[in-house]
Amino acid sequence: MYPSNKKKKVWREEKERLLKMTIEERRKEYIRDYVPLNTIPSWKEEMKGKSQNDEENTQEPSHGKKSLSEKVSLYRGDITLLEVDAIVNAGIYDNTLGKLCHKEL
Repeated sequence: MYPSNKKKKVWREEKERLLKMTIEERRKEYIRDYVPLNTIPSWKEEMKGKSQNDEENTQEPSHGKKSLSEKVSLYRGDITLLEVDAIVNAGIYDNTLGKLCHKEL
């Protein structure tokens, strides 16, 4: 077996092991503190907390689906502490799409 194939096998085994674990079991394996996502208020919750008087203006129509303000949160801090599966770097925009857009401008 080639070294790269061995690494793929090990990675797949580890992935399956982690997927079988409960959140509590996974947390026991963390090597440092973490920030659970349920502790970060959504944009809508944040705005409600800041101004109770403007509650009528911040309410959005409810059609059974969550509004964008219920899905988006702002977080200030070390993003590597967030309890998430992946962190995506959006900085690529500046290098590729940004150059294309500037040509059009």
